[in-house]
Amino acid sequence: MTVEELAKSDGIFHTEGNGSCDIVLHSGISFSRNINGYVFGHRIQKKQRDEVESILIGGIKEAVGGELDIFRMSELSTSETGIFAERNFIRDEKRKTPKSGTAPPGTGTGGYVVILAPGQRFYFVLGGNNHMEFVTVRPGFGLDESYINGKKIAGDMEKLIGFVYDPELGYLNSEPNRLGAGIEIYVTLHLAGLTISDRIDEVARELDKKGFELRSSWVDQYYDVYNMTSTGVGEKRLYEESLNIFERLLLNEKEAREKIYGENKNSIEDRVWRSYGILLFSRMLPLYEAFDHLSRLRLGIGLGIINYLSVKDINLLLYYVQENHLKRLCNVRGDGRNIDEARARFIRDYLKEVI
Repeated sequence: MTVEELAKSDGIFHTEGNGSCDIVLHSGISFSRNINGYVFGHRIQKKQRDEVESILIGGIKEAVGGELDIFRMSELSTSETGIFAERNFIRDEKRKTPKSGTAPPGTGTGGYVVILAPGQRFYFVLGGNNHMEFVTVRPGFGLDESYINGKKIAGDMEKLIGFVYDPELGYLNSEPNRLGAGIEIYVTLHLAGLTISDRIDEVARELDKKGFELRSSWVDQYYDVYNMTSTGVGEKRLYEESLNIFERLLLNEKEAREKIYGENKNSIEDRVWRSYGILLFSRMLPLYEAFDHLSRLRLGIGLGIINYLSVKDINLLLYYVQENHLKRLCNVRGDGRNIDEARARFIRDYLKEVI
């Protein structure tokens, strides 16, 4: 696969995903691992980094099998690395964002190696503060499948390579809060109901008490929710606790949506249809305005207001309307004005096709 083909692919969103897909954009698990006998973190020297990369690539190929696509960010242009950032494969280490967070294009990404499996359902990032971040992700609320598959692949790699593990502390890595199980379990949610009803701060406080963080994602009403630590608790227990918390949060969002729609039916429908009209007829659209209107359409789909668009359509547009994707999809060059015009035109054409 080339970067051009990656930019035009559906990725994990070739389907909507199972389970509350109108609320859950995607869900996944990240395994942070380091190889025995090598320094990790910022202190590792280039020679050792190259050795680690070679060992990991060999182990990944043997453990996974099949065809893999390997991309070295140092060999790509800033615009090309931007595709990987916009698809959430790479992140800005300085911001300490969860694996689901989008990294600004070209920021601290030069040393990364990204290895993609077919369908982008799991991927590996080498060259960060840890030797390897292995992420398995599914559209919608697909954590069970992510956990089972991720656990198997991580286990197979450990048998082949051997990761740093302490009997008392668990898996060692560059972030102290990732000691122990060495995993981050996350969901990216569209919490429109809780946001509109002004309950989001209350929810964030409750999650914090349970050791989970709720943080605003790239646009209003989208939030990343993930465990703040994996220390002092077994992997299976951490997974079960995370699942229970996420399921409760989904129930709260569903209840909030039903309440606000029942009490403000005309107002909610007006928001949804106004956004639809803007997207269908605009000639210029800045990125975050487009995101905001797509967020309202997603709510409209979930409430049954719109029935000729699907959640899959919204998911794909969240990829395609970003700057570096648009440059390839629309062959656009130039300043922000040209990008905004291309974005508006692309969305107009897309919406007309699905009606």
